[in-house]
Amino acid sequence: MPKFTEQEKEHIHQSLMEKGRELFIQYGLAKTSIDDIIQACGIAKGSFYKFFQSKEELYFEILKNEEEVRATVLNELFRENLPPKELLTSFFHTSFKFVEDNPFLQRVFQNDEHERLTRKLPQQMMEFTKWQTQRGIDAIQILMERGVLPQENPKVIVGVIQAIMMLRLHKEEIGTDLFPKVMDKLIDYVAIGLTK
Repeated sequence: MPKFTEQEKEHIHQSLMEKGRELFIQYGLAKTSIDDIIQACGIAKGSFYKFFQSKEELYFEILKNEEEVRATVLNELFRENLPPKELLTSFFHTSFKFVEDNPFLQRVFQNDEHERLTRKLPQQMMEFTKWQTQRGIDAIQILMERGVLPQENPKVIVGVIQAIMMLRLHKEEIGTDLFPKVMDKLIDYVAIGLTK
């Protein structure tokens, strides 16, 4: 197998991330093969395995990257000096918009992709879930310290936020036309309830 310079490694890694993301969005995790990925990147199969042991590992790396971007966007929002209710409302709307505008994150919970990833990479997914939960707890504690949220169990508030975010999975059942209005009301009620 060829040895790559650091620049070549970076280029190949970036290509795997970009082309893998495109293919996963288009075909999903189950229907995208390593052969599809290496063909799109113009590399040999052995080169793929220098970076990832499986397509699931590549998918997971892309997922972590997407979540880092989302966390950065939300951290910027928390720096804004908004009244408590408006800050929480903006947080929910920004989170929803980020997922709605991101076809990769939309796919993660479609067609059992999250379940497949959890089955193939149980340790990594367990650590990732803990990491996400801890980031949420840290953010909630900051909001409590700032007086935006009352002093409560931050895990409960994180659970409320996760439950609201999961509602987008039921968009069709609620009705695609009705869903935005339902979410606006729900977000408003929760923001009022959490900031009392």
